Amino acid sequence: MDRKNILIVFLSVIVLVLLFKLDGASEKCEERTKQLEERLNNLEESLKEKDKQLKQAQEENKKLLAKLKDIEEKIKKANKALRRKGIKISLPQGGIYITDPKDINLYTKKLELNLEKILKTMQDYPVGVPLYGRITSRFGWRRDPFTGKRAFHSGLDFRASYKQPVFATATGKVVYAGWGKGYGKMVKIRHKYGYTTLYAHLYHIKVRSGQWVRAGQIIGYAGSTGRSTGVHLHYEIRRYGKLINPIKFLYLNRRNTF
Repeated sequence: MDRKNILIVFLSVIVLVLLFKLDGASEKCEERTKQLEERLNNLEESLKEKDKQLKQAQEENKKLLAKLKDIEEKIKKANKALRRKGIKISLPQGGIYITDPKDINLYTKKLELNLEKILKTMQDYPVGVPLYGRITSRFGWRRDPFTGKRAFHSGLDFRASYKQPVFATATGKVVYAGWGKGYGKMVKIRHKYGYTTLYAHLYHIKVRSGQWVRAGQIIGYAGSTGRSTGVHLHYEIRRYGKLINPIKFLYLNRRNTF
């Protein structure tokens, strides 16, 4: 074999080797391309799922804001009812204009604090009934049941059953628990903001002078002691010593029904 033929054979072998390597590189390239395409597809699916989750979160956020707005409106209504009785409570601002989740959480905490404030305030003010019973005599001028003459009635009378529980209408300190002229067995409690409440004609007194009591705590039991024509509870409210019609504090609604 001459030199020329040897060179041709050698070059042919080199070309075949190169073609073989190129073929292998092409297969690897195709495999790599497929891998990249698969990753892109997975990334696209992931982005779609993230977008779906984002839309769901936005919808839930709208629902949450609507609920917060509803709670805010209820607090405002409760606040208006309290303001009619001279009780003022400040409220946070926000509601539907909040968009940042952090601000929403902060606003929610503020609403919770204000609900707690309203509940605590209602415990400090003599709001509610001292005994569950029909009102038999209202505050103001009336005919005296003993003399028949026109006389001023300083509180409300509630019909009661014998030994029926009597509750403190607000948190405070018992300043007197004992016998009162005309009142019979009575309890007088001093509350915040200048209020005092009085519960009279009791059968039995359950508290003592100097004792702190909570709103809703039983302080005694209904009876007919003192100047009384039958079993009932006489209930009075004063603020800084001045008599107040208790009917204004029995319920939060504007019109009281019995």
